[in-house]
Amino acid sequence: MDANSDWARGLASGSVDERIATLRKISNQSDPVTGVTILCVQMAGDSDDDVRMWAAEALAHAVTPLPAEVDSLADLLRHSDDGEIDYWAATMLGRLKTQAAAAVDALQSCVVNSMYLPARERAVWALAEIGPAAADAIQTLETTAEAAPPRLKRLAKEAIKSIGNAA
Repeated sequence: MDANSDWARGLASGSVDERIATLRKISNQSDPVTGVTILCVQMAGDSDDDVRMWAAEALAHAVTPLPAEVDSLADLLRHSDDGEIDYWAATMLGRLKTQAAAAVDALQSCVVNSMYLPARERAVWALAEIGPAAADAIQTLETTAEAAPPRLKRLAKEAIKSIGNAA
């Protein structure tokens, strides 16, 4: 059994203590951890505060998304009503840069529909990271740049430049 299988089993456990222990182990890895991105993002929306905290630690420090996870991350964005899940799904997509081009529509939806401002900001950042492959998002970004809170406006304007400059 490899570490990824052990981690996946621990994250899928019904035991809060086992999920926390697994997330702690993942967050302490010095090498990138792959293959558990979706489970960790889902844990970011767990009902237990400690599970959410350790999921954020693992996602921030060790978890590296794979291109094969783009569709699942986009589905999380489309179907989640949890801001933390949206935030981390967008973050993982942004880390994939151009490999996440298939998620542009889901990211745009997050920018427009999420009630959680940090998730909206992170989705705009992810679109900028995707670059010219996110050109379909320009109209959404322009609309956002016109009427959004100040930081989101600035990020949208920067994303437009980034997408346009890279094109």
